[in-house]
Amino acid sequence: MRDVFDQCDQIQHCYYVTGKADFILIFNVSDMSEYEKLTRLLFLECKNVRRFTTFVSMESIKASDRVIV
Repeated sequence: MRDVFDQCDQIQHCYYVTGKADFILIFNVSDMSEYEKLTRLLFLECKNVRRFTTFVSMESIKASDRVIV
């Protein structure tokens, strides 16, 4: 899955995490049609994915990659 996620242009961030999920993906699509195509390709047609949950951003309050040391 890592290679597939790495090659997908719409995926902006991919995190391998512990807990109930294996991965958290942050991706950007232009509309719901593109979203449906992407989820079908990445999740529904992949035998390794049992389930996925989607959260849709309604508004960006803050976005930063700044690291404070």
